[in-house]
Amino acid sequence: MRHDRNVIGEAFFSLARLAVRERGRDLSLTAASTLATMERTGPRRLTDLALNEGVTQPSMTAVVSQLEDLSFAERRSDPGDGRVVLVAITRAGRQHLRTMRRVGASAFTTLIDKLTEHEVASLEAALPALRHLLDLAEPGQIRVGESKPTSQRDHRTRPQMDTR
Repeated sequence: MRHDRNVIGEAFFSLARLAVRERGRDLSLTAASTLATMERTGPRRLTDLALNEGVTQPSMTAVVSQLEDLSFAERRSDPGDGRVVLVAITRAGRQHLRTMRRVGASAFTTLIDKLTEHEVASLEAALPALRHLLDLAEPGQIRVGESKPTSQRDHRTRPQMDTR
């Protein structure tokens, strides 16, 4: 059974490469991931974003500056502590993420359209498990090689997968 799981993992890895290849090049993967994190979790401290993305604080400062230059993010004061600066996604940043997701999804939709009805039905039946994988993939939940969550974090609302 372990072999089947490896084959599934390899298929997902190959499909992820397709999504990365098809995405626009206007943002780095780190910048796109940072935007998605802010969309999912709300405004965050720069140090928290750096930790979440696995980069240094100076690197995250450069990423946030790029996002600000594109009007995808903004710095604002923390209402609870005016000395703290939070980084938040803007409306333009949310729109950019939606566009990125649509473009990425279209690459898969084109492939799905080439499947048989039975294969499409199999994918539809797998949607609950795929959504669960997305939940498990939240940063800090599962580390490579582990099979159980490393912490019980607050699960914020994840953008829904379009099942059409």
